[in-house]
Amino acid sequence: MFKNITIAIDGTAASGKGTLARSLSKEFNFAYLDTGKLYRASAVIIKKADINYENIKDIKKVIRNYDFSKFDFLNNSLKSDEISKLASMISGYKELREILLEYQKYFSNKKHGDKIGVILDGRDIGTVVLPEADIKFFVTASLSIRAERRWKELISLGQSTIKRRVEKDIRDRDVRDSQRKHSPLVAALDAILLDTTNLDANESFLLAKRYVEERLN
Repeated sequence: MFKNITIAIDGTAASGKGTLARSLSKEFNFAYLDTGKLYRASAVIIKKADINYENIKDIKKVIRNYDFSKFDFLNNSLKSDEISKLASMISGYKELREILLEYQKYFSNKKHGDKIGVILDGRDIGTVVLPEADIKFFVTASLSIRAERRWKELISLGQSTIKRRVEKDIRDRDVRDSQRKHSPLVAALDAILLDTTNLDANESFLLAKRYVEERLN
């Protein structure tokens, strides 16, 4: 019976986990799912449906019936400040997390063409979505470095913003993620800690690549 090799990558906002996950997926021929984009996409869908963001009943109905395979996950609107904040807010809803958890597990268990495994990145992958993952990483970096990275990303997308505001937003996001009642951000006990404060994207990739090769061989 076919079974995917699974890699779970969790971490704080703007720590580089998404970039790392994409690089590893290409290197090892794994299917990749950015679970954070599921919450951002949900925020966009809810906004377009003109639903009150506190109306859990209507949110459940709209998201459960939505076909995410039709969503354009490359849309830059997913990275806007507004959508980021809305996604952060609704990610604390237990009912929404349960619906998206179903999709994440479905993605993790299905065969993806010639891919030999799957990589998921988010904030509760190694603890909730894939607690039995073959390899787990927890990626972090200092607040100032993460703010610098996110600020540069937003500027590159043509969004005008102030670095101090970006740092405050990330600090607030850290608090919400780590203190939310359902599926809080926490490193799995068996996760490999990867601090990227003093590492660029390629250095982080090479370090993680070595760990993956050791586990797979």
